[in-house]
Amino acid sequence: MIGDYASDVHGILGKNLNGPTQFNHLDISRKALTRVMRGAAEDPDAFTSMHQSQTTVIAHGLQQFGKESFEHPDPALRDWIKQSSSVLGYIDGVRGDVIYDPGQAHKDVNPWNKMINYQVIGTPITAIPVVGDTMQRLVDVGTAQYMNDLNGQVDEDTRKHMADHFSAGRHQMDAMLERQALDTGMSRADLDRSPGEYEDNLQGLEETWYDLGIRGADQATGERY
Repeated sequence: MIGDYASDVHGILGKNLNGPTQFNHLDISRKALTRVMRGAAEDPDAFTSMHQSQTTVIAHGLQQFGKESFEHPDPALRDWIKQSSSVLGYIDGVRGDVIYDPGQAHKDVNPWNKMINYQVIGTPITAIPVVGDTMQRLVDVGTAQYMNDLNGQVDEDTRKHMADHFSAGRHQMDAMLERQALDTGMSRADLDRSPGEYEDNLQGLEETWYDLGIRGADQATGERY
């Protein structure tokens, strides 16, 4: 269900909505949605579906922006980065809560991580009827980066300071943003130019809003501690 309503989920976790979602008019709070996702994520396959559906939504949005948007201030791109980074922060916050067992000093999460299995996109995501080669490449870059960056172990101190230890989603967003910027014709030298939109603004938005997302998930799932 969360995967099928991916665009709505992106809106709820990425924006401070004052009404129902745009696509299917869902009216659910971030806190309530985060708790539902937390329960579902006990199953690694369910977590995979949630994460991959959001990666697909993010890729679909990113591929709409051309070179001008990466070179000069574009409010639409900035907003998409903020929203998407927040979403990935919430997802990592959910993951962190799942792999930390309050009854143990620390927990080896390798068995859970190994059960996460990504496949090529199959069924269409809500409001995303077509998946082309460019978008599939962005999705592949994002999921590969995320899988390579998973934490192997989380202890109690990590759980208390999750935002200081979790960064897979932020690195995923960084990889997808870089891939799209390069695909528009920018060079790596262009990306590093300062002052420059990419170096001085877009990358900073990723980190800030990812941290806000992961802290939001931590608050929504951590009240029992």
